[in-house]
Amino acid sequence: MEWHIMNVGGVSSLGSNLGCLEESQYIPSDECKDVLLEIMQQLKDEDPRLRNVRRQIFYNHLVEKDLCVMIQFLRDDPEIFGLVVRILANLTLPVESLIESTGYSMAEASQTGMSWQQGVESSLHHYRTVFTDKSVLLSLLEEIHTLVEESEGYPLPEESCDVINQILLLLRNLLHFPSSSEDNSSREHEMFLRILFECDFTGRFIKLLQLIQREYWTVTAVQLVTLIFKGHTGEMFLQNVTDIESVTFIMEQSEDSDRECLMCGYQHSDKDFQCINYLEESISKNLRLRHGSSQDSRSSSPNGSSLEVSSQEQEKLHKYLEVFAVQFLTKAFCNTVHVLRNILTSQYKAMIDEVYILWLLAFFLKYARHQRVEFHYIRGIFSTDMFAFLVYKTVVNSEELVVAQRNKQDTTHHLRRIHLTVGAMREMLQGLKLYCEDQSLDKANIAYLENLQKDLANSVDLPQMFLLLIRNFQMHTHSLRFLQDVIITNHLLLLLVDVWRSQSISKTEFHMLNHIKQFATTEVMQKYGRLLENFEYNNAVVNNCIFTMMHHVAGDCEKPNALLQVQILRTFLEILDSNTPLTQEKTDLIEFILQKFMVEAENNPFSCALQLFGEMPVKSKHGKIEEEEDEVADDAEDEEEDENAEEMKKEKDILLMLYTELMGQPGALSAISTKLGEFGIKKTEQQISEDLKEFDWLVDERNTEGSEVSKTRSVESDMEQSNSSSSFADDLEDLDDSEIVTYCITKLKEMKCEDHLKWLQQQFCDVAYAKCAMSMSSLDKIETEGFVAGLHVIQNKSVPLILYNEEQEQLMHNPYFITLLQFLGLHMPEDVGLVFPRIPHFWTIQNLVEKASQFGDLTIDQLKFDPVKLKEGREMTEIMLPFKLEKKEDITFEKMKKIPDTVWMTMIQQYNKNSGKDGKQGMQVRNEFQSQACP
Repeated sequence: MEWHIMNVGGVSSLGSNLGCLEESQYIPSDECKDVLLEIMQQLKDEDPRLRNVRRQIFYNHLVEKDLCVMIQFLRDDPEIFGLVVRILANLTLPVESLIESTGYSMAEASQTGMSWQQGVESSLHHYRTVFTDKSVLLSLLEEIHTLVEESEGYPLPEESCDVINQILLLLRNLLHFPSSSEDNSSREHEMFLRILFECDFTGRFIKLLQLIQREYWTVTAVQLVTLIFKGHTGEMFLQNVTDIESVTFIMEQSEDSDRECLMCGYQHSDKDFQCINYLEESISKNLRLRHGSSQDSRSSSPNGSSLEVSSQEQEKLHKYLEVFAVQFLTKAFCNTVHVLRNILTSQYKAMIDEVYILWLLAFFLKYARHQRVEFHYIRGIFSTDMFAFLVYKTVVNSEELVVAQRNKQDTTHHLRRIHLTVGAMREMLQGLKLYCEDQSLDKANIAYLENLQKDLANSVDLPQMFLLLIRNFQMHTHSLRFLQDVIITNHLLLLLVDVWRSQSISKTEFHMLNHIKQFATTEVMQKYGRLLENFEYNNAVVNNCIFTMMHHVAGDCEKPNALLQVQILRTFLEILDSNTPLTQEKTDLIEFILQKFMVEAENNPFSCALQLFGEMPVKSKHGKIEEEEDEVADDAEDEEEDENAEEMKKEKDILLMLYTELMGQPGALSAISTKLGEFGIKKTEQQISEDLKEFDWLVDERNTEGSEVSKTRSVESDMEQSNSSSSFADDLEDLDDSEIVTYCITKLKEMKCEDHLKWLQQQFCDVAYAKCAMSMSSLDKIETEGFVAGLHVIQNKSVPLILYNEEQEQLMHNPYFITLLQFLGLHMPEDVGLVFPRIPHFWTIQNLVEKASQFGDLTIDQLKFDPVKLKEGREMTEIMLPFKLEKKEDITFEKMKKIPDTVWMTMIQQYNKNSGKDGKQGMQVRNEFQSQACP
């Protein structure tokens, strides 16, 4: 075959040796198989900068003249049929996938101007037109049917599985075309989809997802499902809904799903997965449908194309989509989602992007809820494992987002994944609430839901997850739509938790007030206040969630000062001035906070004056929720510069007033840093000192005496800091390594940190239980393992200590706590380039119990398992309660040696450098998080 490569005709010469069509029968040549193999090899080896092979195939009409004909007539030759399908799947790969395979991003490709891009795009549009031939699609789907039927229930051979997967890849590629009003692409998509359904695609596809070997093509199948509903997500929720208010709500949620959730990735025929994101644009169509437009859905084509789809054909397509959605929900949804979850928590997780499982949950659970799909069809989705997976992904993605920002990487994918996870969790919780209230459920399903609620009620990570999301929200990084969804979903969870608490479902008592107190901070209320600024445009549900939390903070938590913020006070005044209808509770809250402010202003005018210089996010021009935009105009840049100058002036004023108030006091710089943090200004003591010198407040040339006083005070502050560091270092220098852990624990107890020590002890116990639970049956488990710890253990990953609230984060500024973690052997954030400290994955159950016992005696309730019952030699030896363990050399990691004085001083200096920061996301992360946030 080599002479064909040297031939100038190249692909044309190869194609002429495939065979010919004679009397409605395709006769393959003797060299047909070799030619197909040669074409495959040339596609594999083609120059990615030119893509000349696929372009030649297009110009020589090889697909329509030979390959599609072979699909129809050579099904009885499985070897040739399989080769043809593989070639077609490669030829129809989207342009984005081809670009990504070269290492370029789409943005970089557009800048470099790849010459082949336009030609390949033309070929792809042409191929989909070719495949609108019903006979070709029917041949592909009938081959799937034949392969399944011939197996007679036995496992399919690997060759058959590969052919099925390649057919699905081909269909997926043909469905991937961007919708555009400038050409026929939208109508081509709908026509192709309608013809596909007419070939009994639904029944054959669902059958594939029910086979025992479905894992082989699940990834491709899910990609195909997302593309099938492209452009129709909103319309799916309009069927069988008569209440106009419900329609409006559903449509709004569908638009969010389109913009934020509908993402797809693409996989090369050689299983080299490439992920490509796109956002579905169907808002205008949704708005037209919402307002009941009776206009004909046909749109005229400039060239009078025959591809126009009549309104009758569109209605027919919608019926097909409804049938497919119901069939998928009732026969394949649960299995498909759990296969994806298993892949994403295995060593094969790189095969697929997690957006698929998140989109499936968000879209189909919403559809199931509004179509009132019976619970037993989707019961498998509402499982502890699925809730645990979503919590785990939220925490992991949140940490990855911070790391990406720290490293100045693109955060788009991280932001969308987190938003998708919140959307999926919201649908899970709404579905759970709906089915728990269903009076028609039988006893088995009622018992199932009760057990699920017990597991969720005992989870610590689930409610804390939302606190982490709200605290991590950044004004210039996330969208307000995201914050809105987080706050609504958190409100929904708290309603459920309150029901579980009242029904005593939880084994461990959940202290609702203690949980809410974590929200009663200036930082968290600032986020709620930012969303409340849009009260005129928020729906009633959003505003109710905001006011409910503020009511609890000011009343139950007795923390009204957390609401004494400029933007909140300003918004309260605007609400009163606008005569917005309010409940008595909302009115009482507003009046109480305003009165509280007036009292504070009278009794402590200086503090109230400082309040005016806090961080005040500027509302958009129209007051509505902003979404991220790419285009930035010159005038916007000028406006941003003006705003920055104004913010710098405010910051300077605050610093001057604080300095005037606190100058001369011991630890003045530390106090100034703390007070600045209360108003959203994060500065270390060193930065404050430099600012004061820059503003000539430490060195006043007009007053030498004052200058010397200022210098002296600055030196005294530095000496105080140095003495504190030296004292800490001296304390540890006289101790042996074996005594340092006990010493740090004692010092922390003296600092009234017992609760935090118990929290740390419980983290070790939870990881030990998660490791122990891997070998337990579900009947032997006292309760479900921690969501975050459990999934990290399953994947053999080090388990993070998630710092959910502000108090926990402040621990990372305590030198005794940091030293305690280091000498216990945890991985520190700065050592692994992450945000949270980590319990090493290689610690055994015995190691973990020994570490936990150093904080005090343990109980079975803490461990959730009896170590006495564990077999000797398997993981740990028998230990009699109350767990008085002998000191043993830890063989799992090298013992830390005595740290030299110079190293200690370096560590102390590093601690002092970071102690002025607010501790967000661990050491040094918060400032970087803000400075690197995307506008």
